[in-house]
Amino acid sequence: MLTRTLMLAVLLSGLCWTQGAWAQGSPTGPAVVATIKPLQFIAQAILDGEGSVSALIEGSDSPHHFNLSPNDRLRIEQADVLLWIDPKFEVYLAALFADIAASESSLMVTASAISGLTLHRYPDGELDPHLWLSQGNALLIAQALTEQLASIYPDKAPYFRAGLDQFRSGIDKQAQAFQRRFSNQHVADYLVYHDAYRYFEHDYGLSHSASLVADPDIQPGMREVLELRETISASSPACILLEPDASPALVNTMVQNDAVKRITIDLLGNSLESSANAYRQLIDHVATGFLSCLNI
Repeated sequence: MLTRTLMLAVLLSGLCWTQGAWAQGSPTGPAVVATIKPLQFIAQAILDGEGSVSALIEGSDSPHHFNLSPNDRLRIEQADVLLWIDPKFEVYLAALFADIAASESSLMVTASAISGLTLHRYPDGELDPHLWLSQGNALLIAQALTEQLASIYPDKAPYFRAGLDQFRSGIDKQAQAFQRRFSNQHVADYLVYHDAYRYFEHDYGLSHSASLVADPDIQPGMREVLELRETISASSPACILLEPDASPALVNTMVQNDAVKRITIDLLGNSLESSANAYRQLIDHVATGFLSCLNI
């Protein structure tokens, strides 16, 4: 009995020390919790060390199928601002975030609801949620976040607005460089694994000839496979843009021409470290994939 009591005391004292050490090491300033890394990157450009920014969904986790850990729930509870796309993208967080919005315990920035955003929809009317791939949209998200942060920490507002100005300047220069690369070029036909590039394509006058899957979580039926194989064969695409979780078996079944170049693009930037420049690095990664695919 004495041994069990002693062990419990040691565990409790260790827990108290850990919590105390965490509190002492926590940064001053606002805590922003984003759902996905691209939104984390945008927020990081504004805060740049003046507070904390983290993403809930990382690595191989899917925004569509995501379960919160106890640590995730703690981060959400302690956040000053929650930043997400919308309920139809981060489906498993929709109910929790709706409760938080109703209680007004944290400020909520819903990216798809920001005024002025360019929004694209699929043929069935559903929103294409990959809106961070438009640099103009990213800037509007950054502006909305900056105003929320300034309202919570008015003494730090000049710092946040300076971060926004730097973010805007960097995006403008990057966009101008890409416009020069993609303009006045004869662009070959290309395929995409998943129709997720509309925002980037719209910005730079690009258009894919076909996508292999309508929903990356749902495998196409045999009739769809056969029809798409005919379409691909007729278009003679130069390349296909894949995603890290693309099914190699499905790609091999659909694209039987070995001459079709395969380029993988990580739309969520899971391989990138969060920094003030990470969003531009993500868009540079996307652009490089297109340029390599199309031999521009």
